[in-house]
Amino acid sequence: MNFKAKFTLLAVVFLSAATAFAPGFVKHTAMKLEMGYVPDGLTEDQYRKIKMDDARKAKGKELGRLGPKGFKSRSLQSWQEAFDHGKAGHTFAPIDYKERVKQGLMKKEDVPYMVRGGNWDNSDVKGAKKLQWSKKDKDYAKGGYKKEQSASILGSGPGFDWTGMGDKKNKRNMPGMG
Repeated sequence: MNFKAKFTLLAVVFLSAATAFAPGFVKHTAMKLEMGYVPDGLTEDQYRKIKMDDARKAKGKELGRLGPKGFKSRSLQSWQEAFDHGKAGHTFAPIDYKERVKQGLMKKEDVPYMVRGGNWDNSDVKGAKKLQWSKKDKDYAKGGYKKEQSASILGSGPGFDWTGMGDKKNKRNMPGMG
């Protein structure tokens, strides 16, 4: 094999290897490759139906939202102020609270709202005394919590730029990392 033939063969091998790591570099038109995941024990149609049912159930829900989802909460600052004025306290649900409520030994509104999946102001319990909302409670309910809400390991504000693709002007570095 002469030099030109060896060079051509080597170039073809290198180019074909390079295209394996560069999708879109070479357009394959001979066959269409479709891949997907189907759990063991299900057919593709069964799994598609399950995914469609899940999507229907999740429609309109804020599944990516931070914070509580099963109950209506209030800000910690509002609770602390109410606690300081004697209008709130620490509440713990007894281990057998469900039985006590069924037997009438305990009122439903005496079960902490986070445990019963209710609202801090008792608006979810018929006949219960409703707790008063402060201005801070109203601001929090209108979305005031979003100002300080962050999934950042650095606390409130913009999260750490893990990708390096974020805003360079307002860059936040890890503490102690410059």
